[in-house]
Amino acid sequence: MQSLALALALVVPGYADDGQPTAEAVAQQAAAPLTFSITPGVWLVRLRGDSSWGGGSLDNSDQLAMDDLEPSFRGEFRVGRDDWGIWLMGTNFSTSGNGRFGGNGTWAGLNYNAGEDFSSSFDMTNIAIEGQWNPLDLIGEPNANIPLFLTFGGHIGGLYTDMKQTLDFGGHATESKGEYASLYGGIQGLLRMDTMDRLSWLHHIEFRASGSAGATLGHDGGTMWQVRADLRFFFTENIAILFGYRLLELNISNDQYEANPSLQGLYVGATIDF
Repeated sequence: MQSLALALALVVPGYADDGQPTAEAVAQQAAAPLTFSITPGVWLVRLRGDSSWGGGSLDNSDQLAMDDLEPSFRGEFRVGRDDWGIWLMGTNFSTSGNGRFGGNGTWAGLNYNAGEDFSSSFDMTNIAIEGQWNPLDLIGEPNANIPLFLTFGGHIGGLYTDMKQTLDFGGHATESKGEYASLYGGIQGLLRMDTMDRLSWLHHIEFRASGSAGATLGHDGGTMWQVRADLRFFFTENIAILFGYRLLELNISNDQYEANPSLQGLYVGATIDF
């Protein structure tokens, strides 16, 4: 029996006598080679912020009634490793509102009073590409406890935005639209906890978070910033569900039109690694 155990240890390194993977084996697995990660999901977005055209400002949610929760598709893709990678994102958001105007305001040089009928809409498409590098790679000393793995670093990226907003007060219809490009930089981190097969239904858990800020080009320019955070539960080595939060805010100016739309909400999806 001792000879058999010795032979297994030589042929199958990284496994303890009870057949469970050792912490060393898990550490080697965490430092995996190149991987591809696809994450489709639903972004539960509410529009916040305000807009102005020719003076004054109107609140997108309170005054223009564009405060409904709008489920929107958001897809994310990453190729790389924990310490470096290329990240891609695409999403489309649309909302609208109508009713009686709540308060007094100015839009496109005209004054509007409370109670006037109006209809509004807002559409935004965003596509981003981001290069990530995590030079800080922390792995604790292998031991018999559940190991934690942490990578931390920075990123630079670009965001393309196609945006349109319309407003109709009693037949006085206006439309503002434009395309914008944003250059940004930020930081991100990845924390992984491996169950080492102690839970038959859960392989490992990952917490990812990042924050970015940058400048928006196109027309009269502006600024942007975004936040991403999620918790991923991998039921196998390659398949997970995630629950997280996404926020994207732009501050742009286009001639007399100014806007600071803020898209924010929960993000629910699935991740497939291969």
